[in-house]
Amino acid sequence: MVENVTTHRDDFAGDAPTRGSGTQGTNFPGIQGSVPKTGPTSGVHAYATCLVSYSIVVVDTTTRKLAASIPGGANPCGIASAPGTGKLYVTNSGAGDVSVLDTTRGRITGTVDVGLYPHGVASSPDGRTVYVANTGPDTGAGGSRTLTVIDTCADKATATWRTGPAPHSVAVSPDGQTLYVSCYDGLTVLDAETGRTRRRLPELAEANGVAVHPDGRRVYVVSPWSDTLAVLDAGSLRVVARVRVGRTPWRVALSPDGSRAWVSGANDDTITVVNTASAKAVGTVRVGHVPTGITATGDTVWVCTNAGATMDAIDSTSLRVLASIEVGLSTGPSSVVVA
Repeated sequence: MVENVTTHRDDFAGDAPTRGSGTQGTNFPGIQGSVPKTGPTSGVHAYATCLVSYSIVVVDTTTRKLAASIPGGANPCGIASAPGTGKLYVTNSGAGDVSVLDTTRGRITGTVDVGLYPHGVASSPDGRTVYVANTGPDTGAGGSRTLTVIDTCADKATATWRTGPAPHSVAVSPDGQTLYVSCYDGLTVLDAETGRTRRRLPELAEANGVAVHPDGRRVYVVSPWSDTLAVLDAGSLRVVARVRVGRTPWRVALSPDGSRAWVSGANDDTITVVNTASAKAVGTVRVGHVPTGITATGDTVWVCTNAGATMDAIDSTSLRVLASIEVGLSTGPSSVVVA
């Protein structure tokens, strides 16, 4: 599969001088035109990349209302928070760069050039380093084989490391020493300081989302082609369990206490709840159409529905959908982080 820059902006633009706002205030997709273009500069919010509308939407986590729509780069895809910096890092898959969003200013303050069609992004626990998976241009065997390392103090790329073909998602161990990168040919395990490849796990080929348990002992890897969540022992690097989840699972998020894993099922509009102690599915939540990006806080799970064009908030205890916030049709929300 070859990925190209995607935009529906011209399809829904108004006539000059209001070009780009012909649907302002509606859900197709001008709903983002009704909120500020600068994000809030204090408080906790959910930030989601919108792949098609070239924007990062901001949702107030208390009111569960759309608070802002920040103009982004070409096809913003992945997003990660660098702890202690007040900055978010957004991969622009259509531009080959990463936008730096300063949450204290509510806007993008710079960009960092990376590799072709970057998708996944993750920060080290101390916030000093961000790792970017350069996926394209082919999401299969012909994809890129690199990961870019960004110094968050200078906001500059400092290294390019070798991975397997078409790296997609990145996760960092809690001690900051190990990277887990899902690639077309399997999971690549890297030393987070040197970039040296420690192991390649071909049994996890064509995986997607990856997350590490807060205790660092287990790694969770989504396998879209088998509709399973693989549980990996971080010490032995062996798969110790496979949990049946929703159809075409896309991403996985761990609760802060590590008791649950939440898996988005892109082809059956579900979130599967997995008890990490027993490695068993214990619940299912139905959400909007084509859920992809997902993140979990202490009390709420936030989900991007890519085709439904919503940000869905799930109560992590009752498993009830608390809100489904419309962000505008044809905007393509993709990944989400709370910061």
